[in-house]
Amino acid sequence: MKLRYAILGIAIVLVVWFGYVIYAVSTLSPSINAQWGYVDENTTEIWVDAKLNRPLLVPISIENTTLEFTGVPIARLERFEYSATGSDVRAVIVIDNRNFFRALARYLDNGQRGSLSLALRGKLLGGIPVNTDIEQEINENVLEYLNFAAESKELAGGLVKSPALVETTFDWAGEQDGKALLIAHMKFYNPNGFPIPVSNLGFDAYANDMKIGHGKTAEGVIIPAGGYATVDVETHIEWDSLPKVWAVHVKNGEVSKVRADIFLDLSILNQNYSIKLASYEETVQTDIMGELNRMFEDMSG
Repeated sequence: MKLRYAILGIAIVLVVWFGYVIYAVSTLSPSINAQWGYVDENTTEIWVDAKLNRPLLVPISIENTTLEFTGVPIARLERFEYSATGSDVRAVIVIDNRNFFRALARYLDNGQRGSLSLALRGKLLGGIPVNTDIEQEINENVLEYLNFAAESKELAGGLVKSPALVETTFDWAGEQDGKALLIAHMKFYNPNGFPIPVSNLGFDAYANDMKIGHGKTAEGVIIPAGGYATVDVETHIEWDSLPKVWAVHVKNGEVSKVRADIFLDLSILNQNYSIKLASYEETVQTDIMGELNRMFEDMSG
């Protein structure tokens, strides 16, 4: 008789507990907030804090979570703090900055196509395995955000004008000597009534006052009078400098200063000119953390 009552009591507790879990999950309205943590040139931390409107009373443990981009591991779950009887959850995600740029090189090698994969391994109720794999295809033209332009300059006391840089587009050309190689297609307009030979064009690229690359023409071109011509420039990007630039970008509140100093060697009316066409500077501002928090807000809503 006592055993029957004991079994009945356990059953009632389980039913009540299971009903509560269903109720808690179905009415769950968490408040989730993400912020940047520690960052240096090697790693970037993202801290995610969640406040539940009630305890779930479900033991959950996360053993391993990794994020891969183009097959390269770029992030992992470093810490997961959760209590079945508590309402606060904290997760610390660590991004491997150098692996991220390795993955970016693979992405560009593959024609700016790749997959983002999330693998989560954990346990529910202390023993039930939880295995979740999510994969998302990415197809974003990241090179289209790179574009330089510069106005014409007066030369020889205003008798002639330098070519105007109308636009710049980039193509990925792989890696060379440990550097990323891009081909910059720089389209120029000649406002003069005579053709202008361009014997050489070069530029130096900086981000947050750190030199990240340089470019130089493989061969000269002639820009026709009142016409257009495109100069192809081999552009070498220092991979090792990019993690440092990224760390400063995050520390500056996701704001960076990008500059390109463009130089031209011209031959006009039998006179050679070596000019600094432009020092093109732009402020690049992102809102990665804002977008992440908006995503969390949509999920919790």
